[in-house]
Amino acid sequence: MKKEQFPEFLKANEKRIYNYLLSLLGDESDANDVAQMVFLSFYEHIDNIDESTALSYLYRIAHNKSMTYLKQKNRYVNFEPQSFEQMQDRSNKVNEKDYSLLHSAIKELPPRLASVIQLQYFDKLSYKEIAEKLGISVKAVESLLVRAKKRLRKKLMKDRMEGRV
Repeated sequence: MKKEQFPEFLKANEKRIYNYLLSLLGDESDANDVAQMVFLSFYEHIDNIDESTALSYLYRIAHNKSMTYLKQKNRYVNFEPQSFEQMQDRSNKVNEKDYSLLHSAIKELPPRLASVIQLQYFDKLSYKEIAEKLGISVKAVESLLVRAKKRLRKKLMKDRMEGRV
């Protein structure tokens, strides 16, 4: 790929990469920060990237950068203890169309499992497309989805048994 193609490639893919990062990281400012790192890294290696695999390469960078970012971020506590007192308890306000429990359960999944859930159910990608984006086999995608769904089911059932639903 040539450096002259980068602005057009960036414009075509920045929103989808941002949304992918937002689904993995769960925070807009984190997604913006990591998106900048992703496109910078892509640009630094653009001469070595084949056009036919550029999008897969971009998703792989996004996945790797977000995993590194989460590992580094999890080493620090971002809240003061007093801020927890101000948080509202929303557990009693759940109705049939409220998916906040599902979304919070997805956020509690390991990032690799959350990413396959995001790509299949929210981005509506096929197993083959997910495999290409993450640089893994279709069998690995199937395995990750089975594990992710199993963990989600277990978490949601546990919440239901504990009366959070």
